[in-house]
Order: sequence, then structure tokens, then C-alpha cells
Amino acid sequence: MTDEERRWADPHATEAVRKFLRRHRRAVEIVLTAARLDGLDEIADAAAEYAAAPEGPVTPGGAAAVFAIAQHAAVAYRTGAQREREFMDRFIDSWMNEHGHAFTVAVTEARVRLRVEGPDPRAGRMTPWLRTTAPDEDAEPAAETLQLRVRARLGAGPPRSDDDPPRPAADPRSVTTDQIRRLEAAMVDGRRWRAAAHRRLVLEDPALGQLARRLVWASFDGRGTVTGAFRVDAEGVLRGADDDPIELSDETLVGVAHPAQLGDSVVTWQNSFADNRLRQPFEQLERATYVFAPEEAESNRLSRFTDRQVRTDRVFGLQELGWELVRESLFRRFGPTREVTVTLEPGLEGGYRYEPELQRILAVELRGGTFGVFDAVTASELIRQLERLAA
Repeated sequence: MTDEERRWADPHATEAVRKFLRRHRRAVEIVLTAARLDGLDEIADAAAEYAAAPEGPVTPGGAAAVFAIAQHAAVAYRTGAQREREFMDRFIDSWMNEHGHAFTVAVTEARVRLRVEGPDPRAGRMTPWLRTTAPDEDAEPAAETLQLRVRARLGAGPPRSDDDPPRPAADPRSVTTDQIRRLEAAMVDGRRWRAAAHRRLVLEDPALGQLARRLVWASFDGRGTVTGAFRVDAEGVLRGADDDPIELSDETLVGVAHPAQLGDSVVTWQNSFADNRLRQPFEQLERATYVFAPEEAESNRLSRFTDRQVRTDRVFGLQELGWELVRESLFRRFGPTREVTVTLEPGLEGGYRYEPELQRILAVELRGGTFGVFDAVTASELIRQLERLAA
């Protein structure tokens, strides 16, 4: 198996990139128009091709130019290291899915040679503009950040020379831990693969394949409804809860099953895994599930958490799950229009070491609707995270 197939990424990344480029289409057009006026027609044409079809035949230079413009255009939307990584990962995942790892590395190299400057009225430039860097000019920090992120995603280190001593091999335990986290995130976030891609990228991967055989997987229709569940045996055969073999078409959508999606069959699957002595890599079948009470589903407040005390170290720990901290609250976004906020007392002032040991929850509120808008998995995971916070 080639390196191209050994790593897997978010299969929905390209669609996310398309949406982003549609939202910032005018910003891209303005910069590319200025680039053509500056004689950078080749770069502008390549960038326009990428902006029109990120999945099509494109050049690394075109992708790099659009990404540079995207970094400049979206700077106001990115706050904190976590948001910066999420922004870059959408593009990186898309490049890996559509064009492979070599293309992704080539984009980072091309990005180093580009810079987007802000408007400069004194020089007659009233809009952002693109330029190439001089041979002796340092790369801008945004380009270096992309390089570091791609190296981290692809498992590569910094550039090496022939005189460098050999690196020690990566610790298999750390590699496995990283893959386990990815699979658990895939379950929680609802990531999907086409069955053919799932077979190639997950089941046939030496490390992921071992983990995949210790999980329950589900098939989904185009609306996200579960149509079946299966495990993968040692020979790679897909088997249902009754242990009968099943087959999936190459276009079937597949994802890691969440127990909230399995209903009463969870017990059957628990018995099946016990009979086959399969130990799960993370909490899946034994994972506690939660639902909103009817009155909670119709409200934008979760009163069950009001006045509960929480440890401050656990508040900071939620950052690893996508929560963001501000002075008197923590919040998490669910799509572009919804945000859950947990208001705290006395709040956060000077960093982890300087905070009081305990906080009190004043309110848990949803902006952008009532809690009933969340699907079963999102609802269960949200309540689970808050229950673990307040335990």
C-alpha cells in the first residue's frame, strides 16, 4: 500500500472548501484581478481554475494562491490555535482526498513563494494584492504554519540533509493512540466514507484495519438514517449482529456507529463482541448515551446543570473537544448558526495556574434554536461532555 492510501482524511472536506470559496468568492476575484494587472497571469489563471473546481485537474501553485487569499480573507473568522488548525485541516484534507500527499506537499512549497499584502493607499493599492517573494525573502508566518501543519498531518519531520543522523522510528503506541482518537472523533462528528474508500483507506490499512475489526460500523442512506450495522472479522468479511456475512455496494455510506444510533441492538452487539473476545479501542458499545427531556428539547436552556460546581481543570480540558474559553464562559459552535454557552462564576482570569479550583455553572444556553434541533448523536455527546464536566 502506498503512502497515498495509508492516511485518511475527512471525506467531506472538499465540500467545506467549496462552501468557503463561495462565501469568499468576491475576495478571491479582487485579488486575482490585481494579480493580472501586476503581470501574474499564470498564477491568476491557475488560482481561478482551483477556485472554480477544487477537485478538478489543478496545479499546486493555483491551490497555494487560493489558500493564501483564503488565509488573508478569513483572518477575522479564526480565533485561537484550535480554529486555525480546523481552518487549515479543511484544505489539507481536501488536497489529500482529491490529489494525494505529494500534491499537498507541493502546495506548501508553492505557498512559501507567495504573499498576500493588505491595501496600501499610499502606493495606489486600494485592495489586497498578491505577490511572489524574493529569493532571499523569508516566508511569511502563515506559510510556515501551513508547512508545519502538513508535516504533522503526514507524519514528516523538518527538512533533512544527507549529514543528519537517522531519526528514531516513531513509537507505535503513539501512532496507535492518534488513530484511536481519529476513529472516536469520526464516530462523534459523524464522518462518512463511501464503502470502497472505507475498504481502501481503513480496512486495508495495517494499523487502522486492526482497530476497525474491534468496532461496530453502520451504513447510512443519503439522509443520514442508519440502514444497517456490521463488524469486520479477521478475514475482512463484513458481518451483521447475527454473524451472517453482508455485502455493501461501493457507493454505500459507512461510518463508525454511535450507540445512540444502534437502539436496542446495542445489547446484541455487546454479546457478540464478548463472544468473540473483542476488546474495543475506545468506549463505543459501553458508552453512556443521553437524551434531552421533553421540556429541555423545547427550550434553549439546560436547567439540569444550573448551580452545579465544576473543577476548573476540567473546564480547561474541554478545549480538546472543541470548546473555547472566554473570561466568564466557555462555548462551542455547532454549525454556522448555533452556539452552546456555559456561563461560569467566578470565571477565568489569569490562566490555569491562577484560577480558583472550582467554578459554578450559572447557565447552559443555546443560541440559534432550541435543544431539540440536535440529532441523537450530537445531543448525547453534548450532555455527556457536560455531565463529565460536572461530575
